[in-house]
Amino acid sequence: MVLTHQSRLPKELLQTGLRPILMNLADPKRLSVPGLEGLARLLELLTNYFKVEIGHKLLDHFRSVADPQMLQQSSRLPLADHEGISKLVKLANIFYLLPSTANIFLDNLVNAIVQTEAQMHFSTRSPFSEPLAKYLDRYPAEGIDFFLRHLRLPQYLRTLRSILLERYAPNLERELASRTPLLINQGNDTSLLTQSLLLFHDLAEISPTWISDYGIVIDALVKVWRSSNCQSGAPDLIQRHSLLLGIFIKALEQSPRIDLLFDVVAIFDRNLGMDVIHVSQFLYRHVALSEDGNFRRNVLLQFLIWFGDSSVPWDQKGAFLRYIVTPMLLVYASSESKNKRLIDNDFINQLHRLIWQPITEAGAFADTDDLFKIELLHLTTTLVKSYADLLEDVKKDIIKCAWHYITNSDDIIVKQTAYLLAARFFAAFPTPQKFILRAWTGLLRLSHSEGKPLVRQEALATLTPILPQSDSAEPGHPQWAKTTRRLLAEEGLVQMIAIYHLIIKQPQLFYPVRSLFVPHMANSLTKLGMSTSSTPEMRSLSIEILQVIFDWEVKTLRGDQNEAAWVTPIALRENMISYLVRLATLPHENAAKTALVPRALSLLQSMVGPNGWTEVTVGLRYFSRTLEQARQTPVKFLSIY
Repeated sequence: MVLTHQSRLPKELLQTGLRPILMNLADPKRLSVPGLEGLARLLELLTNYFKVEIGHKLLDHFRSVADPQMLQQSSRLPLADHEGISKLVKLANIFYLLPSTANIFLDNLVNAIVQTEAQMHFSTRSPFSEPLAKYLDRYPAEGIDFFLRHLRLPQYLRTLRSILLERYAPNLERELASRTPLLINQGNDTSLLTQSLLLFHDLAEISPTWISDYGIVIDALVKVWRSSNCQSGAPDLIQRHSLLLGIFIKALEQSPRIDLLFDVVAIFDRNLGMDVIHVSQFLYRHVALSEDGNFRRNVLLQFLIWFGDSSVPWDQKGAFLRYIVTPMLLVYASSESKNKRLIDNDFINQLHRLIWQPITEAGAFADTDDLFKIELLHLTTTLVKSYADLLEDVKKDIIKCAWHYITNSDDIIVKQTAYLLAARFFAAFPTPQKFILRAWTGLLRLSHSEGKPLVRQEALATLTPILPQSDSAEPGHPQWAKTTRRLLAEEGLVQMIAIYHLIIKQPQLFYPVRSLFVPHMANSLTKLGMSTSSTPEMRSLSIEILQVIFDWEVKTLRGDQNEAAWVTPIALRENMISYLVRLATLPHENAAKTALVPRALSLLQSMVGPNGWTEVTVGLRYFSRTLEQARQTPVKFLSIY
């Protein structure tokens, strides 16, 4: 209040008022938190009345208070309750209030605080971050010079980054950003690369305009990304990749840099053992889910140019297909808004020239790995499924491409994916019966213990509705059904189980030809559920088989008035009921017993109940013997009968 009325205070008054404070400041033992707070307030009001030399005394006190023993003990109490730490913080907080020539203390003050933080094992922001930030913000150029000289030392870099990330020093941020060209040059030094990347990453996080203000930085970092410094065995290789990816993602969020997408996907083929799920999620959001139609079309057009570049590795092209092109086509195909086509005949013709025609004419891509071939097949399958109207002129080469990989590939997953493409093709375009049967038979013969079962199942499910359309006019059972039944007899247990799973999932398909399959299914029950190698899964499958057979019978009896309609022979019915009784009374493990026995009993009750097979009679002696063998009297059996 006084200073608002007069610019200077009487010298005698100042000396009288400051003497007690300065006397306390002379002895570190007489320092107190309130006294240091009062000194800071006085300096704020009366800066011009103090000499900068007071900073030397403050530094001496800081070093005196910050003895290692005290710092070690500070970990036992909350920092806010520790008087020694509070004194150090208040001492540090005075320096930014000293006269303008206080930059002479910069080196000593920063060194003292960095050493203190290191002894207290801080890894992020500390109580000293804000006081030091206020001081450095007065001298940003000198501060950045100091830290860049000490960039190799992790504790100094940590102190600087803590200040930056907390947004305590805007002038310091701007000064660091202005040194971007210098940091780029320092990044050429392998020993300083990670440190420079850490600062770049922080600048990208805290400054929305840094990337656009310093456009050279992304081009420089792309060179680093492609260089041996990011592909060699450096101990911090994963950290370098994480930092670069973070910067690239920020750049992509701020500008539609399509060229950068082609470099980012390279991460999926670098064997680093790092988590890259967040990268695939970003690419999906940024490209596939983008609402900018022009951006997505430009991505596809640039992809066509880039795909033809022989200098780009095949695995990188495959990753671009997997994470960008195919998801984009899938999302667009399922979207409701299609004001303008994402692709056209010209795009298809370009793909034909680059992919399908070379494969069918010259066996192209033979030297690529199987993952790349799979991505080509996935892309083609997506186009056949969702964009078939554009493929009329190239469909012959597409189906040749599918058969090429079915016939020539030794990899089971490539074969399965090629079969899926063939199945989608048959669903989209009229095809002679022999090709459909060939694909059906090939899928059933594929190994069921290898590859990706879901791909094979999808291919079979896609072919299922087409099979009846391929039936010839010849009398008797259709060829696909006879082929499937033959495979049941020829192949082993694994093949049989796979076909049974198919029947369970497609009961409507197999209902008209059930007479071919029910005898085999009924006679296989013992092999599934009663052998020494039977598993709970196999026994569960046997119950599902019986349920399908019984559902077929109910459907026949209720809806089929044809006297010649096929029904399950009584001998097979008795066989199935006997099997259910035996299965329900077997000694099972607790988990299997809880899951299997109630299902078996429920199905048994349906089979022999009033709406079931009432004409079936099973010998009482058999039931007596079964009940005697059971460990506990199964009361539910008595209620059933």
